[in-house]
Amino acid sequence: MGMQIRQTDIRGPGRALGLRFVVDAVNAPDLASAWPTLTKAHGDPHLGELDASPEPVAAAARALREIFAIHDPRQAAASLNHMLAERSAQPELAELADGRWALRPHLADASTAADTLARVGAFALATWLAERGRCAWGLCEAPDCDRAFIDEGRRAPQRFCSSTCATRTRVALHRKAAVRGAPTA
Repeated sequence: MGMQIRQTDIRGPGRALGLRFVVDAVNAPDLASAWPTLTKAHGDPHLGELDASPEPVAAAARALREIFAIHDPRQAAASLNHMLAERSAQPELAELADGRWALRPHLADASTAADTLARVGAFALATWLAERGRCAWGLCEAPDCDRAFIDEGRRAPQRFCSSTCATRTRVALHRKAAVRGAPTA
């Protein structure tokens, strides 16, 4: 009579289909091909069986990438609210394989990978915005990188996807300043 409790196959301490899933999906060079592997790696291999037609999946990833580029919380909230309403992403509690509970968007009627990605992505980013009170995400500012990332720090906002990109950029600026004869710190 009641709603069925959705159980996922997640192993380890990660969140099934959470922020890291969204980041990995947005950063995937060929998301349509990577979809089954990605859903399995992030705790719900059954979603890998959904239709992952390249253009709709790419469009969903682009829409989420646009949100990663937003730094104003009000603008991000408006975009996320629109995406959540457009996809009818009602929240539900899902029991993870290890017995923990996760709040996630209702996915039972999601018929495609694109719809699932849009629901999960908008829900995860909206939850993160609510928890952090700011757009704690971004696109890497390194000149040769455009990867999306989640900012989990507590201090200054993160600008790079990894310490590798941050170091590479800092070294390049240092070398450029040294060539011009400017003092360096």
